[in-house]
Amino acid sequence: MATVEKLSVSLGAEEISWVRKKAEESASSVSAVLNEAVRQQQRLEAMDRLLEELGTDDITPEDIAAMLAEWRSE
Repeated sequence: MATVEKLSVSLGAEEISWVRKKAEESASSVSAVLNEAVRQQQRLEAMDRLLEELGTDDITPEDIAAMLAEWRSE
């Protein structure tokens, strides 16, 4: 089981509304939605680092769309 730590955060009213709505839609908790949002951000940052390392001067928007589609299918 993963270690969990309680954390107090402050969010704007719109963000709170969005998080609560997502939690309700997915029948999960606000914590689960925030955890997934953090994991998604971590994945995006890792992808950005990879693209930077590979060089993106010759990567087209279509290439990026194809990579995202493949990444999301996993």
